[in-house]
Formats: sequence, structure tokens, C-alpha cells
Amino acid sequence: MEADEGLAVPVPPLRSMTMEKYRKVIAFFKELGFVFDISRFDDRLIAQKLVCLLELKGIDLGYSCSLYVRGPYSPDLTEDLYAFPAEFEALDTGSRLTPQEKETAGELGRIFGLKPVSLEVGATYGYYALRQGSDPLEAVRQVKRLKPFYSEAQIALGVSKAKEFLFTPTEKDLDALKEETGIWQRASLTSREPRGE
Repeated sequence: MEADEGLAVPVPPLRSMTMEKYRKVIAFFKELGFVFDISRFDDRLIAQKLVCLLELKGIDLGYSCSLYVRGPYSPDLTEDLYAFPAEFEALDTGSRLTPQEKETAGELGRIFGLKPVSLEVGATYGYYALRQGSDPLEAVRQVKRLKPFYSEAQIALGVSKAKEFLFTPTEKDLDALKEETGIWQRASLTSREPRGE
């Protein structure tokens, strides 16, 4: 790190910040068991959506995402994927995840797996809901407009996964869920009661 006498706090060179950035992403890929291949479109899409979902979850990896046809996308991440393909493909990193980051990676992997469609739909929904402040119904409408090539079921699944990963239910949400499932549970129990003939 070079010292600049005019600065109160030493600033690391930009190159070392970039290297640390992509190494942290590799650490997440390693934790997720994602073996990246630069030549595969789906792998590049998965990489983009994983990073954008982690950013939306509040993990600052240093890759800002903007909305494109295939959902949230980071040009800076694409640049690093092509600049360091050997490191990404070998999962070669000196960076380690914190226990909280490991937990978040585990949650992301459990909810989404490495399925490109769910990741694409989920990241797009999350982008509309969190970055653009759309209410849930409007966010779904926006996803459907941007992705008419996906079925209703694919969109519903991706949105459901995004909600599970990105949003923590409030006490009010949990009460509403209990009430809703309680109705179904009571109906189920009633349907099992013997009927008089």
C-alpha cells in the first residue's frame, strides 16, 4: 500500500481492491460448490445471479448490478470473470468467508440450488422489489413483462425462492400465515371426520 501524505487514511491501490473483490466471489462459489466454466452461457448467467442475489441480501461484494433483459447484471463482474478465468474455474482463492457469509451461502444454495431459471427470475424479482422499491405485485408484473419466455410456474417458483431468501417475515406476516394455514388445516381435519349416513 502506497502512502499519500495528503490523505488522512491510506487507500489501497485499486488493483488490490479488485483482486480481493473477485477472490471473495470465488470463495462464495467454492462454498456453494459452483464449478464455473467461462465457456458456458448458463455458468456466466448463474455467476451473475448469485452475485446479484448476495448483493441484494446485503453482502457487499463490490459489484453493482443493473437491470438487463436476463435480469440483474454486473459489467464489472463480467470483466473479472474474463480477466481471471483460471482462478474462477479452479476455485483458487485466498479469501475466506465469515461464519455469517457461510450461513448466507448455505441458505442461497439450499433455496435456489444452481438452477439458472430460478436464479434469473428470483434475482429479477428481488431487483424490482428491493432496488426499485416496487410492491410485490408490481414486481411480479415487471418480471412477467421482462421475461415472457418463462411460464407462470417458473416465475412463481423463482419469486417464491426470492422471497424466502431475501425477505425476513415480520410478526404480522407470520400471524397472517398462521391464520391462512390454520384455515386449510381445519378444513383438512374436517374432511377426515366420518360422515353420518
